[in-house]
Amino acid sequence: MTSPAVAPLPRLTPWVTRLLIINAAILLLQQTIFTSDALMQAVAFDPQNALHQPWTFVTYIFVHGGILHLAANSLALFVFGPAVERRLGSNSFIAYYLYCGIAAAIFTMLLAQLHVSIGPFVGASGAIIGVAYAFARIQPDTPLVFLLVPIPIKAKWMIPLLATYDLVGMIAPLNDGVAHAAHIGGLAAGVG
Repeated sequence: MTSPAVAPLPRLTPWVTRLLIINAAILLLQQTIFTSDALMQAVAFDPQNALHQPWTFVTYIFVHGGILHLAANSLALFVFGPAVERRLGSNSFIAYYLYCGIAAAIFTMLLAQLHVSIGPFVGASGAIIGVAYAFARIQPDTPLVFLLVPIPIKAKWMIPLLATYDLVGMIAPLNDGVAHAAHIGGLAAGVG
């Protein structure tokens, strides 16, 4: 009797690997050399002042609010990114990732114009939720287990659950430090 072949773990793809390294290196620099609050304000996305700091439509994606923030985004990128990069190709993947991240910023800026209170934020979550959406489209029946809810759920149901959580967090602020509006913007870009 032979044992079934075990599929190897998915290898990291070029842009997922680069993004993981870039984000980790930037956090290391933030926490060791570039510790100034003024620098953080210069690279964070502030929906109220975004047009005066247009570089922040991109820079905020690569800056994180601490090791746990980076770890959560890195884990999500590690889980969802390789399948999406393999499907799209590396050049299209990085363009899609940046598109979702920039769209997340634009969405929050537009909400702020409607007098919705959204403070400055950092992190790749808007880009990553767009990637998670693409993953759910590519592999809808893949079972996923969230760390806080150890029950397997198919990828195709993950997106509506995350969207509901973020809509609630955006409409009735949860004060949980999560940029829910950016998540909705990144998801909308991924869907569109």
